[in-house]
Amino acid sequence: MKKQLLTSIIITLVLSAALQAQTFTGSYQLKGVKVIYTNVARLTGSADDSVSQYTLDAHWPNAATPAFSATLAGWAPGDTIAVFETPDLLLTPAGLAYVGIDLSVGLNMEESSMLIPGIEGTSSTYPTTNTEDCSTFAVIAPVSDNADITSSSTSDSYDADEGSFAWGFGISQSTVFDWFDAPDDWADPGADLDNFGVFTGYFNDENTGFDEATLEWHAIDGQDSDSGIDDAGFLNRHLGVTLAPGDTVTVAVLASTGIPLNVGTYPILGGAGVDLDGDGVADGTLDTDWGYYFDPNGADGIPFWEQPGADDSPFQFTGYYMTYNFLTAAGALTQAYTDGMIPTVDTDGDGVADTPALVYYFVTQGLDPTSALIMAADSLADLAGQAIATAFGLDAGTAAVIGASVGAYAGTTLTALLTGGVSVEDALLQTGQATAVYALGALAQAGVTVDDSDHDWNGTNGRMVFQIGNSCVPDFQARDVYALFDVVTEVSIESEDILPAKFAVYENYPNPFNPSTNIIFDIVEQSQTDVTVWNLLGQKVAVLFSGDLNAGRHSIKFDGHHTNGSLLPSGVYIYRIESGSNVATKKMMLLK
Repeated sequence: MKKQLLTSIIITLVLSAALQAQTFTGSYQLKGVKVIYTNVARLTGSADDSVSQYTLDAHWPNAATPAFSATLAGWAPGDTIAVFETPDLLLTPAGLAYVGIDLSVGLNMEESSMLIPGIEGTSSTYPTTNTEDCSTFAVIAPVSDNADITSSSTSDSYDADEGSFAWGFGISQSTVFDWFDAPDDWADPGADLDNFGVFTGYFNDENTGFDEATLEWHAIDGQDSDSGIDDAGFLNRHLGVTLAPGDTVTVAVLASTGIPLNVGTYPILGGAGVDLDGDGVADGTLDTDWGYYFDPNGADGIPFWEQPGADDSPFQFTGYYMTYNFLTAAGALTQAYTDGMIPTVDTDGDGVADTPALVYYFVTQGLDPTSALIMAADSLADLAGQAIATAFGLDAGTAAVIGASVGAYAGTTLTALLTGGVSVEDALLQTGQATAVYALGALAQAGVTVDDSDHDWNGTNGRMVFQIGNSCVPDFQARDVYALFDVVTEVSIESEDILPAKFAVYENYPNPFNPSTNIIFDIVEQSQTDVTVWNLLGQKVAVLFSGDLNAGRHSIKFDGHHTNGSLLPSGVYIYRIESGSNVATKKMMLLK
């Protein structure tokens, strides 16, 4: 019994010593990856932040030439903007191949180096994101690297139950990946480190080496990770938000129950959807760049059909859509207040205008400043109400009656707001919004058909279809990465073995192509590289890559889409590779 126990102890000690002496030096082929991007709004500070904004806006008739804009959402520094995850499809080799990801790495633990590609005679690609014109999109980019790595291990590195050996893993210099540290304790590495990684090798059946490995890391923007910063070291990442949440079923479902709503063609912006099939998940939700501004709830959040007689929706007279008739009324009131409440009179003699002319007039007539402001608002709303009534075809007498009613409402509303402690600026804004709704109600009572929600804008009136504008939100990003590798060989590859001898651009394959093709090229030294696609009219239709690349062979996938996301028509296109002083072009054909 003692002999058996002693033999067991000896075997265990020998095996443990052998395993703890393991090295991860070798070549590895990626066979699955999961990345979670957490995007948080940050304070501005970089020179690149001149394009920044903290709101998501919708524009009518379009984002390029808006006549009217509305804010759908906003973020303050510290708010989470969005969390994105790569699809589970990428956790399989077939999924990686489908989207064009092909990454091999050569690791040399003894020399603290990492090489990409890690397999001689191959090229590598890896997913990243680009932001152009305030639009963030995924890119499968060609990558090559000769990086510096670090590692650490402890007495807990060997896990007999898992058959694995783990190292704290760090990247201290790389042109492809985040830089992060090799933690000494990876049970809770985030306690001491902002950026950290763990490499785990899984032993083969003979315990002679690894047949699989995982690399996991967490990194945040900043100088330590060398990510999301400008040349001066300031945070400069932006999340380009181009879509808004919406849904396609809410209005149709409500209308089907007898609630008087007109159903349109486009989604409603901000819609939460309806669980149609009872599976506990809302149906009809989507991200959209076009949609209606629809609100049956109002400020109190209660739908109008649940509070008869107490409807506070601003769109109650236009079918609960923002329509052109609503915009006409709101625009007239806004313009009246904008023009009439601009300070034009210098009342204190300091050379700076501080009082609107109309308010000054009423003060000269003996009113105190607050009463003068209210009387000015009354008068401006009266004139705007008459203009609205006239625009809707009412005669001068009826327009005068409506104007007087609208003016009185504005004066009463402004008085209540100011008495309640609302600032003058906010009180005037709220008064204008409320008075616009009142004016539409007055028109409806006068027999005018105000509700134009049964059709889209036809040049005269109708529902307004908004386009979402591109918003560059100042972004502080964290990345959590899980990568699974097959071990290809335990022999590391030296960088000079795979460097090309000259700049070269190869024929894309397949060609002709549908739906995608691969563009392959060699560069001989690290340089700024641009891969673009042009039509035969000389117009640039797609930017496939723009950035710094190391020497090596690179491959990039083109899926036949325009930079704006639309599918290009069949035809001949030119792809152009510019790297440093080298430029080359070749033709390819897209067939559908």
